[in-house]
Amino acid sequence: MSHPWRSLRIRLAALGFLAIYVPALLLFGVILATDTETVSTVRVGATDTETSTRHLSGWAFGTLIALGPVAAALAWWWAGRAVRPLHQVRAVAEDIEATDLSRRTGLDNGPIEVTALAASFDAMLDRLEAAAETQRRLIEEASHELRLPLSVLMTNAEVILAHPAPTADIYRQALERSRKAADRLQRTIEELLVDARGRARTINRRPTDLMVTLREIAGDAAVLAAVRQVTLSVTGPPSAVCRVDGPTVRRAISNLLDNAIRHAPAGSTVGVHIETTPAQVAVVVTDHGPGIPPDQQERILERFWRGGDSGPGAGLGLPIASQIAQAHGGTVTVTSPGPAGDGSVFRLTLRP
Repeated sequence: MSHPWRSLRIRLAALGFLAIYVPALLLFGVILATDTETVSTVRVGATDTETSTRHLSGWAFGTLIALGPVAAALAWWWAGRAVRPLHQVRAVAEDIEATDLSRRTGLDNGPIEVTALAASFDAMLDRLEAAAETQRRLIEEASHELRLPLSVLMTNAEVILAHPAPTADIYRQALERSRKAADRLQRTIEELLVDARGRARTINRRPTDLMVTLREIAGDAAVLAAVRQVTLSVTGPPSAVCRVDGPTVRRAISNLLDNAIRHAPAGSTVGVHIETTPAQVAVVVTDHGPGIPPDQQERILERFWRGGDSGPGAGLGLPIASQIAQAHGGTVTVTSPGPAGDGSVFRLTLRP
C-alpha cells in the first residue's frame, strides 16, 4: 500500500492549506503583539478617578479557529481541480486498456503542462494504433500470400499421387514446381521478418525484365490452371525491361493471375499480356469468367470486399495488387467489356 503523502492531491492540499492559514496565523500574532491596556485619569471634583480600557482580541482568536476548516476545505477543493486533468488522462488510459486504441483524451482545458502531456499521450496512442493496424494488415497479407504457394505444393503432390504411371521426368518436373513454391514461401517469410523488425517498406527499383517474371509466374500457376482445366496464354514483347521493385510486382501479378484462374470456367483461357510505352508498362490479365457488374467494379479493390460469387478467398489479393501499383505510381483497373458472363479484364499499370 502506497504512503498517503505520495498522493499529489494531498501534497497540493497541504501546500494550499499552509498558504491560506499561515498568513492568518501571522496576522493573529501581530494582533496579540499590539494588544494594549490604556489607563486614563479623570478628575471628578476634588477626586482623581483612574479608568482602564483593554483591547481584547477574542474576536480574532475565534476567527482564526473558524478559518482552519474553511482553509482545509478550500485547499482540498483547489487540489482536486489541479489534479482532475491527470485523473482524466488516467481514466482514458484504463479505458483504452480495457477496450481499444481508438479512444483519446481530447484534453484542451487545464494547465499548459497537463494539456501538453495529454497531447503527447494522444500522439503516442496514434502511433500505437497505426502500429497495431500495420501488424493486423501484415498478418492478413501473410495469410493470403502464403496460401498460393501452399496450394501449389498440395496440388502438385495430389497430381503426382494420382498419376497412374509417373516417370522420372514427371517426378523431376513436380519437384521443380515444389522447389519454386518453397522458394516463394521462403522469400515471403523473409519479407515478413523484415517487417516484424519494424523496418519500413521501401520500393527498391531495379532493372527487371517483366516478360521473364511473367513467364515464371505462369509456370508456377500452370499446375493450378491444369487442375481447373484452364489454359494460360502469355503474350507480349520479347523483353520488357523497366525499373521496378521485382518481388512486389511479382506478388501483384501473381495475385491477379490467381484471381483470374479461380474464376475462369473449365475449358477457357486466361490471357496475360504486357504492353510497354515510354511512360508506363501495363500488365493485362483477361479471363472469361462470370464478369463483374458495373456497380461492383469500384468496390472490388476494397480490402475484404467479396462479391456474392467470389468463391474462396479473404478478399485481399486485388487490394494488395492495387497498393503495389500505387507505390509504383500506377493503378489497377477492372472492366467487363463483354456481355454478362463474358469475363473481366484487369489492367495493372506501372511507371518505371
